Amino acid sequence: MKKIINNILIFISYFIYNFLFKLVAYSFNINYYTLDMKGKLIFSFISCTIYLLIIIFLYRKELKEEIKDFKFKYITKYFIFYLAGIIIMALINTLLSKITNQSYSGNETLIREYIDKYPLYMFFSSVIFAPVIEEFIFRKSVKNIFKNKYLFIIISGLLFGISHITNFKDINELLFSIPYIIMGIDFAYIYHKTNNIFTTMAFHLGHNLILLIIRFII
Repeated sequence: MKKIINNILIFISYFIYNFLFKLVAYSFNINYYTLDMKGKLIFSFISCTIYLLIIIFLYRKELKEEIKDFKFKYITKYFIFYLAGIIIMALINTLLSKITNQSYSGNETLIREYIDKYPLYMFFSSVIFAPVIEEFIFRKSVKNIFKNKYLFIIISGLLFGISHITNFKDINELLFSIPYIIMGIDFAYIYHKTNNIFTTMAFHLGHNLILLIIRFII
């Protein structure tokens, strides 16, 4: 029970850590909302890095076991499942674009805008922070909370998709969370089969890196 409660608290921390860091900064007379864009990006980089280190420290025992267990064959064996998720995700995105007359979700639009304006920060955010912290939060913590494999896979996917919704009042945004849910379920299935978080981190990191490179090229 203690382990479940700890993981619930870790999961919740993902949604409030940014606010807490802003609160701490404010106690040192640093008001995030009065900073210029450069200052906000530096603040975000520092807060994300500290939070990431905290989560790694909290999961250090499990990570030591999983890094010893990690095998390259996990990547080759489950690449087909990752690829299937990508194909389904792409097909749903195409269908939603036709239904909504909207090319991208609000989250995707914001990411593309930030990549164009702040490429170095987005490299850190998309390729380092997001793949690692999201796998900790939406895979490892959720798996430690829900022991039933089917419950874990479904809830992990749903929570991952919901976390990428920028406007809950917009029906299009809700629909565009479906592709994220699919990938969340895909990663959760792979994590369940390998029981190694480094496998899904590798897929997630590679996925985001490829998308970032494509954005840079296009």
